[in-house]
Amino acid sequence: MKGSLGNFFKRYAANILLLIFSLCIVLVLVEIFLPFMKIKTIEEAVYQVRRPVIVGLYGQFHPQLHYTLKKNLRGVKQVYPGQLDYDVDTNNQGFRGPDWDLSPGRKNVVVLGDSFAFGWGVQWDQTVGRILEKELQKKDAAYQVINLAMPAWDIDLIVRSFELYRDLLKPVAVVYVFCPNDLLGGMKKTAPGVFDIEYHPGPDDEKEFIAMVARQQPGYWSWDKFRRGSYLHAYHARIIRPIFSKRIKESLTIDKAPAGYSFPPPMDPPAESTFDRERREFLLYCLDRLRKGVGESPLYIIDTSDKSILYRKDQADNRRWVLREYGLAHRNVTVIDFESFARRTPHGRKFYLDYDDHWSPEGHAAAAGLILQNWKWSK
Repeated sequence: MKGSLGNFFKRYAANILLLIFSLCIVLVLVEIFLPFMKIKTIEEAVYQVRRPVIVGLYGQFHPQLHYTLKKNLRGVKQVYPGQLDYDVDTNNQGFRGPDWDLSPGRKNVVVLGDSFAFGWGVQWDQTVGRILEKELQKKDAAYQVINLAMPAWDIDLIVRSFELYRDLLKPVAVVYVFCPNDLLGGMKKTAPGVFDIEYHPGPDDEKEFIAMVARQQPGYWSWDKFRRGSYLHAYHARIIRPIFSKRIKESLTIDKAPAGYSFPPPMDPPAESTFDRERREFLLYCLDRLRKGVGESPLYIIDTSDKSILYRKDQADNRRWVLREYGLAHRNVTVIDFESFARRTPHGRKFYLDYDDHWSPEGHAAAAGLILQNWKWSK
């Protein structure tokens, strides 16, 4: 009896081990063969994890702005097969582009924002700021466009960067390339309508930032890094989870666009924006700080939107309606509605990179053109 029971458990354990081994073999085969199937939603998910992130690879801790890029980088290539292939140079301040010419007589235009304004995915000459500079210099060679944008900065750091360099640069105009996710960071409210947007580094912030950069280097390996970048993880995130999660399924839903158009058309401006009240208050506070810092010089705000919003029907809680109201309320602020422009343009998908929400070269050129259409030339 004891012998029969022992044999049963041995066979049972052997079958369990065989099942586990077979499952592992299947998972390995799926990981190997999924890339050959070229399923776009899975390829996009893998790209989001594996793409080179310039700040992660070449970031430099900054005690007032949290981080910039390392100074004086030359020809740093950012490549992801079939999707990204661009170079990044930085100046002696750690921002993209050449060193600033601070000689008297320069008419400095400052471009603010996150990775859109930075020019994620495109060459320097294809960025909205560089295109603006070349066009402005046709009118007056004294113009210089300075890029103060940094990937992943939220609006508080974007405004602080301007305040930090304003007196040095003395801009004759400022362009803020607003991205919806600029408002995803934390808010530190200190009084009604007042927020603390200073960066207060903790005792370990610099050490943690350096450790983060080390983890992003190509030679660093960890099980978590491998798991997040695997095709199996992408398959689970894009195919399996939406079956069981209504929220995820809805986030991946695409609303039908008219024939010949990539996105549903824009709605007429609502009587009142329904954007979250607290975030709205924070946005207006930051915009006021920026507008007051600009003084009498013109402030141009152009929204970027992204495909996750553009693929859905336009809504009254869109952040850009708050921007529109702000522009109407202040004479030196010009708000340019890029999202409506993209929605109204046949095949507007061309304004964005393929697996990415960032502007393509066509998107940067279109944005520069819209800004120039609204440019207020000094007499």
